[in-house]
Amino acid sequence: MYEVGRAGDFVSRQMWRHRTLGVAYAAGAATLALTALGALLGALLSDGSVLRASAAVAGAAAAAGCVYAWLRATRSLAQARRSAVGARSEREVRTAVRRTDSLAAAYGLVLGSRGGDCDTVVFTRGCGVAAIEVKTGHGRVSAEGGTMRVGKRVLHGDPARQAANQARRLSRKLGGRAVLAVVCVPGMRNRPFSTPAGVWVCSAGDLGEVLDRAPRVFGAAEEARETMRSLWHATPA
Repeated sequence: MYEVGRAGDFVSRQMWRHRTLGVAYAAGAATLALTALGALLGALLSDGSVLRASAAVAGAAAAAGCVYAWLRATRSLAQARRSAVGARSEREVRTAVRRTDSLAAAYGLVLGSRGGDCDTVVFTRGCGVAAIEVKTGHGRVSAEGGTMRVGKRVLHGDPARQAANQARRLSRKLGGRAVLAVVCVPGMRNRPFSTPAGVWVCSAGDLGEVLDRAPRVFGAAEEARETMRSLWHATPA
């Protein structure tokens, strides 16, 4: 199978950015905590009322800054953990794609200036095309309206619409050829199903079965591979 891109690359970069910010905020919080402690001791040990008041104000300001920095640190580190989980999910889907005997796959293909990248684009063994949006979760998946749930957890945004939008963008890149929109939740425990809008939802284990539903749009395997090369090289840097 011809492959381009790195699965989970975008969310991995997000993870490192959030982790770096989290560590920086944590270091700032520690520094401000020491500053607040020093100012408090200064206020207690000062003889003059003016110096005591100044030290108290400085200590209060440092304490407030410490709290703010600590909250930002915990938020950034939590985002880093979520990004790490998302990257693992995208790599799970890559592993599943490699088991499907597909012709070509691209990971993180940018299809336009809006909407970010498409997690995975697959040219299937049946010469069809699929745009896959990867989501994280374990349990039974359901979709109603613009809401998708994994167990009791509501997934952020509207994954089915995201997949449909990426499929439309990819279709335009391919001159109007049909593209199957897919949301893949690696830990999904129920059978694949289709939303009213025609977006398929499946687990990593059922991905091959869903990809076989993509209608044939290429005449031959080499045409599909060459098209993928062209798409990837046309991706904005």
